[in-house]
Amino acid sequence: MTSANLACGGFGWDQVDPHDELDRHLWMKLEHLGRYLFAADFLKQYQPKVVADISCGIGYGIPELVRVAQTIIGVDSSQEMIEIASTRTSEDCKSLKVRFINKNVDGEDLTPEIESGSVDGVVSFETLEHLVDPDRVISQFAKILKPGGFFICSVPNALSEPKASACLPRNKCHKQLFNFRSLSRMVESHSLRVMYRLGQSWSYALLKREQQLSSARLIDRKLSDMPEIHTPEMIRLLSYIVAYPTLEDVDGSYSIIIVAQKAS
Repeated sequence: MTSANLACGGFGWDQVDPHDELDRHLWMKLEHLGRYLFAADFLKQYQPKVVADISCGIGYGIPELVRVAQTIIGVDSSQEMIEIASTRTSEDCKSLKVRFINKNVDGEDLTPEIESGSVDGVVSFETLEHLVDPDRVISQFAKILKPGGFFICSVPNALSEPKASACLPRNKCHKQLFNFRSLSRMVESHSLRVMYRLGQSWSYALLKREQQLSSARLIDRKLSDMPEIHTPEMIRLLSYIVAYPTLEDVDGSYSIIIVAQKAS
């Protein structure tokens, strides 16, 4: 269930669009949109002026962030993704200042394009596992955050990550494996205090249950096979109901989601 395109580029398993009605990766779509719904809802209470979406891909999460911030900065390593994101957000978010930066954060600094201490929130989902040097990248996130600003991210849980030969990740786009302790240690080494650990255990459990029932031939149709489930309205509703990050049973989630705050 990965979506970041930093390391792989192009479309495919590592780039999902929750609003694409022809994309049948239902559970990925729900989890990916659910993270953005949570991020926007969490940040809203702090009335952020500027939010950076790092590894924004085709920009499906930007309309959610637009709800709560005055300015959105979308960063991605793929120029193709930036162009798609720019086109789709310009139609929905004409009244808001949205700008995009084509940059590979694994090898390039976010400054000077993003001024140090100028961002109220950094959102980066399913990104760090794609990086050769995620510690350096988190230092960049901390640098652009204002004191008291928030960092919200997700990574696959090493316990849930399928392994291939030599115990490396089966997903060849993944360069890192994280557990909560290793992720927290790295984040907190950059003056970022982890406030919450969340997960999406409900959606992951339902996915596994559906797979078991299908394998046992107890059901002959999956939810993802139903076109009516894939409308934008249904995807957004289901993302809230079954894939909204919570504090419950976080070890049962495929991804580790954290909220951290920069020291004031």
